[in-house]
Amino acid sequence: MSEWEGLDQQTLFDNPGLLENPVAGEQAKEEGQSNALKAMRVELWKELANDWFAARYKGTEFTMDDVVRNAGLPDQGANRNNVLGAWMAAKAKRGEIEWTGEMVRSRRVTRHVGLQRVWRKL
Repeated sequence: MSEWEGLDQQTLFDNPGLLENPVAGEQAKEEGQSNALKAMRVELWKELANDWFAARYKGTEFTMDDVVRNAGLPDQGANRNNVLGAWMAAKAKRGEIEWTGEMVRSRRVTRHVGLQRVWRKL
């Protein structure tokens, strides 16, 4: 059990000292991403997303909006789609994609035109 388990966003925000250790922060991020990727409820989504990704040519640029447009969302509700970022982070860590350095606004209404990275398939 990690020291972060059971702490909600508000607790962490109200107690910034909990996040002062960059190593612990990185460990918490990796643990969360690993848990999101292991969740059984997202297995079908991962298969759809991986199939879509495999069909892209090397050099293809894309955003998370493109993945969602083609593979859908893995689940419904707040904090039920953390696997989106975890999936992308895993691809980057394995050297399958790289960030182009470009950011664009999301077109998904639920993202409220938030910025997202543009990725390139390697």
